[in-house]
Amino acid sequence: MRLTLTCKGGFTGPAGAQTRTVDLAQLPQDQASQLRQLVQASDFFALHPQLVKEAPKSWDFQYNLTVDDGQQSHCISYHLDQAPAALKALTEKINDEVEPD
Repeated sequence: MRLTLTCKGGFTGPAGAQTRTVDLAQLPQDQASQLRQLVQASDFFALHPQLVKEAPKSWDFQYNLTVDDGQQSHCISYHLDQAPAALKALTEKINDEVEPD
């Protein structure tokens, strides 16, 4: 399973965009298992592809997360405060544990 998280916005706009990519096969088993569980808990492949605010502020960050499990791929664009709790937890875990590309 491969996860690609891009974050853009805030005061830096597109110039400050960061992408974090992680292949779970390359991680220690416990770390990969935690990320896989968060993907499953969020029911990621069933989530609507757009979970964004109608009128975002200039300081709002927008995230794009793509998950590819080898059989299917799904991409979601979202603002963190519009995301379900499990998707927020997944986003925070990736941000905390994966270095930017």
